[in-house]
Amino acid sequence: MLNCTVIYQGGLLALSGIIGLMNILPPLGNIRRTISARADHVRQSRFFHDRLSMGLIIGSLAVSAFTFITLLLNVHPSDIAQPVRYSSLNLGYTLGPWYYPYLVALFALGVILVNSVVAYQAFARSRLASFYLLLGATVVAIFSFVIANALGVVR
Repeated sequence: MLNCTVIYQGGLLALSGIIGLMNILPPLGNIRRTISARADHVRQSRFFHDRLSMGLIIGSLAVSAFTFITLLLNVHPSDIAQPVRYSSLNLGYTLGPWYYPYLVALFALGVILVNSVVAYQAFARSRLASFYLLLGATVVAIFSFVIANALGVVR
């Protein structure tokens, strides 16, 4: 049988042994009920019944999906360095990896997700702040569509 020791030192709790870890974690059924109850609470919130908020989220996700689809059709793996940034100071392009347009689209998807979570949390306090966060995410999605496809088309 494994030995379990719990050491409390300097504000940190240290466990040794698998049995100790199993005794600290709540039962899996409780975790599932908690997650299910939390998800139901989130789905029933006013934020998800607001047409403007849902329209902006769905619109920005649609633009982001369209960006990924167009990139999948146009950008293919290559050993040749691709232009990733234009600068009028260098009078030319900065070269980088072929997958850089995908990183631009992935950044936009991250902004959409983070802004949506923050907008959900801010909705109860200020619908206008929530609207501007979602509008900002939509603008980022549109700009990333233009930039990623511009970089993806240049060969």
